[in-house]
Amino acid sequence: MEEEVKDLGDYLDIVRRHKYWVIIPAIVLIFLSGLVAYLLPATYKSEGLILIESQEIPNDLVRSTVTSYADQRIEIIKQRIMTTAKIMELVKKYNLYSDLRKKSPVSEIVGLFRENIAVVMVEANVTDPRSGRARRATIAFKVSFMDKSPQLAQKVANDLVTKFLVENTRVRTDRATETTKFLEEEANKLKQQIQLAEKKIAEFKDEYSDSLPELLEHNLSVTERLQSELAYNQNQIRALIDLTTTLRTELININPYITQKILGEGTQVPVLTAEQKLVSVQAEYDRLSAKYSESHPDIKALKKQISDLEKQVKEEVKGTGNISSNAKFTRTRNPIYGQFSAKINASEREAVRLQERNDVIKQKIADYDERIVRTHQVKRAYDDLTRDHSSQLRKYEELRAKQLEAELAQNLESENKGESFTLIEPPLVPSKAEKPDRVKLFVMGVVASIGAGLGLALLIEMLFGGARGYNQIARIVGQAPLVVIPMISSQEDMIKRKDGRLKIVLLIIVLLGLSIVGFHYWVMNLEVFWFKLLRKISLL
Repeated sequence: MEEEVKDLGDYLDIVRRHKYWVIIPAIVLIFLSGLVAYLLPATYKSEGLILIESQEIPNDLVRSTVTSYADQRIEIIKQRIMTTAKIMELVKKYNLYSDLRKKSPVSEIVGLFRENIAVVMVEANVTDPRSGRARRATIAFKVSFMDKSPQLAQKVANDLVTKFLVENTRVRTDRATETTKFLEEEANKLKQQIQLAEKKIAEFKDEYSDSLPELLEHNLSVTERLQSELAYNQNQIRALIDLTTTLRTELININPYITQKILGEGTQVPVLTAEQKLVSVQAEYDRLSAKYSESHPDIKALKKQISDLEKQVKEEVKGTGNISSNAKFTRTRNPIYGQFSAKINASEREAVRLQERNDVIKQKIADYDERIVRTHQVKRAYDDLTRDHSSQLRKYEELRAKQLEAELAQNLESENKGESFTLIEPPLVPSKAEKPDRVKLFVMGVVASIGAGLGLALLIEMLFGGARGYNQIARIVGQAPLVVIPMISSQEDMIKRKDGRLKIVLLIIVLLGLSIVGFHYWVMNLEVFWFKLLRKISLL
């Protein structure tokens, strides 16, 4: 036996046979769907739009200390606003969920409040001024709140918008203030470290005041100058010794006394012998020979004088015995001898003085050599101190510069010149419910109701169906029927059928009228709908 395959006509016959099982449940369910769509409580949504404005002053002039992305800050502000304490404060302020608060825990009320809040980012394609690439950026965001009362929805949404604006200003100002305070504290700490380092350097300089690396050049130059002075003094001492020796040699040939002839009472005429003249000329010769060569005219003249005086000395020695016995003579101190003695004494004293000066210079050279040697030992510790001090000073200057920038950023935020939130669309009292969508619910109810009626008819056909129709009889018997007699309707059956059709038409008219009335009151005013429809048609 072949499996029965129904076509569209068979299904239409089933619907026709069980039309009341289709119509009555469908009408009942449609009525219930409309009743449910009508009786469901309306929830209203009030929404505000906040624009994210960039700072008024260019970043090149004043850089803000708040560097996080806008959506990140918005989420942080949302979490701060959505704490349990602040939510319950709003719930009590506007007397929200009054029935639920009597029998439900706080966590359930807070959860319901959070479900009714929405923060939606508004993004746009922008060009990054640094990289020149297009990217998605948050330029605004919407804050909304849903409640059964449109007035409460507007009030709570307005309060939430205000909290976002105030919290953003407070967060940015606090961030700038904290940054400034942190940099100031770090700068003060570093300043104390610098003062401590400067104190150590001062103590180090006091302890090694004569061996500091910065005095090395001075110590070397002083040592060099002292050594030059020492060498010069040594040369002077040798020259003085040579001069003293020469003077002593010449002094041996000078008579300490001279003979003077007495001419009369109280008158003495000094007699300068040739020997004394020779000594004087010899001294002059020694003095000039140190300056000039043997071919110099003065040297040649002095040589001739010396030769002549030597001859006179010999003649005076021979004629000493011929001096008149009548003449009177006296012996006095020779001034030339005194001059030579004074020169010798002066040279010796100067040599002693220079030697004493050399002893002092040698001691100073030893002291400066010790300083120079100690400088190399001190340099490492001194370099460590100065290096740390320079590094700390450089960091302090950097911190001070950053602190000044942070103070400018703080002033920028306190005067609302930085990036700010601007309310461009405040929350309004909604005139239309956000949910439920009554038309959608009703249409879904109608479709489901008709489907339920058709399904019920098919179910009855499956459970209580018999053999009906030409095809089923032929399939069951195995042979085609000889004659098919159609259903013969009487006058009474025709009247009933006509009345049934009239009732269906009336029911459709009533349902259509109810749908129009419901659309007018629940969905949209018919005049507004007609105006929108005409505008849509005119745009086609």
